Amino acid sequence: MADEPESTDDAAEATDAADAADRALPEPAYEEAMAAHEQRLADDRRYAIEAGRRKGGLAGAAMAGAMFAMSEIVEGPKKDDKPVTVEASSDPDDVDRDGIAVQVGEVEIGSPALPTLDPVTERTTRKPPQV
Repeated sequence: MADEPESTDDAAEATDAADAADRALPEPAYEEAMAAHEQRLADDRRYAIEAGRRKGGLAGAAMAGAMFAMSEIVEGPKKDDKPVTVEASSDPDDVDRDGIAVQVGEVEIGSPALPTLDPVTERTTRKPPQV
């Protein structure tokens, strides 16, 4: 009877591990969308090469293909980098307006606020030199 709770715990852990594995894999709809997107890209490239062949013959097709190859070399593989958003608990300090004072151990370091400057309201115009 003491084995039953352990087997229940083992079954729960196995279920949790399987659920985690399922969450880690991309959804089938995502894979289908990516396959459709890659197919559209391949079609666009083929159409561009065909247009190059119509306009410039074999040399035009070769140039279009070379341009695609160069773009892949220069740009590299596409990255799925997502923007990183960091939320702060408060507004950042305005060091320019308020200055800063920091104490590390027994050493205190500080900097006064910068003096405020009058806004520039008039623009000086210069005549170009006459040659």
